[in-house]
Amino acid sequence: MTTLTTTPVTTAAPRMVPPREAFRNACRYEWRHLAGLRSTWVLLGVVAALSLLTGPGLLFDLDRERPLSGASMGDVLAWAPLTTQIPTLCFFVLVLGTGPVSTDLVRGAARTTWLAANGRRMAYAAKSAVGFLVGAAVAATSALVGGVSAAVTLAVSGAPQPTWGAVVWPVLRFVLWMGCWALLCMSLVALMRNRIVPVVVLCLWPVLAERLAGLLLGYVPGLGGAADWLPFSAGRAMLTDVSAFAGDDRAFARAMVGSDLPNLVALVVFCGYTAVLTAAGYWAYTRREAPTG
Repeated sequence: MTTLTTTPVTTAAPRMVPPREAFRNACRYEWRHLAGLRSTWVLLGVVAALSLLTGPGLLFDLDRERPLSGASMGDVLAWAPLTTQIPTLCFFVLVLGTGPVSTDLVRGAARTTWLAANGRRMAYAAKSAVGFLVGAAVAATSALVGGVSAAVTLAVSGAPQPTWGAVVWPVLRFVLWMGCWALLCMSLVALMRNRIVPVVVLCLWPVLAERLAGLLLGYVPGLGGAADWLPFSAGRAMLTDVSAFAGDDRAFARAMVGSDLPNLVALVVFCGYTAVLTAAGYWAYTRREAPTG
């Protein structure tokens, strides 16, 4: 007679993941998702190519007798925010910034993301951190490549070099601006649960709608200076130090910026708008039901 013996099955208690580890895992998940898209690398390749063209682009309007000021070179490295009202790089980061949230809320991948990231709050925090860092890193790399390209071009053409130390502060403001821009892209998608409408808003509001709003506010008694405090008016003042320009260049810069706020004040205002919209996006992302398909 054979006696059967059974081995008791022991089940390990589920391990509670500490918040820091959960956040790191969620950030790793977001980065792998972003890095796994072919469009991400195509866009980054285009940005790198355009950054390399920064130096040759100086040859079209180069004064070989007078060096570029730090403010002017900073404006060049920020891809002419004066003429385009927002840095041209924004239109590339726009795709990267709106993608992660729209994948969840528009294409129905939210439940998978929340499961992988240990909840919707952790998922939004990871998207915010990764989005900000990607936007800032793209801007920093673009500025570095563009600066090297400009320095080589000036050296080959025999033109004087700018004071590169004076370019650092404008570039740092540009890097912060682009990090905030990525957060704005993400937040508007979370609020509107759509990808196309936020893209249209972010393209048209800084260029047209905000200018019109500032003009209308000027006709309201007591609100003549309110246009200085609008989001992208403050953003342009954050990027460009109007006082660093002289003569006709200063008048042109003031007209294009549309705000008389000092750089540091404008930086605080623009970051404040970004924080408010990011918080509103957090509320919308964590409170609304996820689509099922």
